[in-house]
Amino acid sequence: MTSSVDARGEGAAGGAQPRMRWVIAIILCASIIAAFFDRISIAVLFENKTFQSVMGTGDNRALLGLLMTVFVFAYGFSSVFLSFLGDIFGPRRCLAITTTLWGVFMTLMGTTSSYAMMLVYRVCLGLTEGPQFALANAIIRRWFPNSERGGASALWLIGSPLGSAIGFPLTIFVVINYGWRASFFTLAAINLVIILPLILAVVRNQPASGSVPADVVPEEKRSYRADLAIIIHDWRYWMLTIFNSAILVYLWGFNAWLPSYLQAARHFNPRELGFFSSLPFILTVAGEVGAGFLSDRIGRRAIIGFLGLLFAGILMYLVSTIANPYAAAVVMALSAGCWGMSVPMLFALTMQISPSSVTATAVGAISGMGNLVGAVAPVLMGFLITRLGSFDAGLMVLVVTSILGSCAMLPFVRRY
Repeated sequence: MTSSVDARGEGAAGGAQPRMRWVIAIILCASIIAAFFDRISIAVLFENKTFQSVMGTGDNRALLGLLMTVFVFAYGFSSVFLSFLGDIFGPRRCLAITTTLWGVFMTLMGTTSSYAMMLVYRVCLGLTEGPQFALANAIIRRWFPNSERGGASALWLIGSPLGSAIGFPLTIFVVINYGWRASFFTLAAINLVIILPLILAVVRNQPASGSVPADVVPEEKRSYRADLAIIIHDWRYWMLTIFNSAILVYLWGFNAWLPSYLQAARHFNPRELGFFSSLPFILTVAGEVGAGFLSDRIGRRAIIGFLGLLFAGILMYLVSTIANPYAAAVVMALSAGCWGMSVPMLFALTMQISPSSVTATAVGAISGMGNLVGAVAPVLMGFLITRLGSFDAGLMVLVVTSILGSCAMLPFVRRY
């Protein structure tokens, strides 16, 4: 199973030196960055009057939030029910196919003038992006030993905050200078012209024979039903699912409403908006990288995940109490940095407790169920903001779920 050409006809990285696995992690990071461009770009358009007029939404924040929610719901659904394809056909092949489809659907979004079709394309994008984290995690599992997986997970996971940190100002720039349709075409080109060739040229399913990490032992291949049974009967997967659900409520709620919050509630001008919409994700990168490598050094992942998500919720609550807009934006960024500490812990723990033969299935199920819960956040926050006339009411969704969700990590603290 570790020959230079694997059983699925996809070449392994023959003769690869140890540094090759870090190159692959970087390519996976680039893939995540591009995917997050696609995911969050719609949020920039929530305050764009031309987009609102063409789509027929007006300033209805519930309808605008629904554009994010349908994506996340489809994303979660496919993460649960399609991630197993990575275990069957190979994660590299699936990643290449889905990247192609992202480019296609982003192009179609740039051509439509129908709110209904925009919803359809957002669903299609969610369905094709859903397995991405599971596929990336499966590749990392095959290339890295357990002692390096915290850092390796952090390296590709920072693609998420980097995608937001770069994607928000990039999309704002393109929309201001070339219009909202051009933003979709630009992001489609990034997928098809940059990311897809990198995946095809560099990424391989697993190392060459003799280079497989020592703690990755080939296991008997089971049916998908048997793989799913492993997850269902292990309480640890359910605690990680609860933890991940809180993580994803924060992620999707934050990504959906950050630009609108800074503009409508804190009155930042467009020139300031680019910096303050990027700052939270810059600190998220610092949180993910620092926590990932720290957890590898001390061998304790659960306590880092617990404290990260707990303080993310506490700091987000403090945002609602601060009158100065600049101070509030900085505290919000610190909250995001703490949130970032929790994410690599989730994926490293999932790899640690799951059989290597079903990594994509296990990660896909945990990620997918969490995303189905997280999908509610954008539209729920939009409803509360519209109904109560206050962005602070929307922020409370993130506060409550983060604090409660962090407690799901407590049973892991002694052992992990």
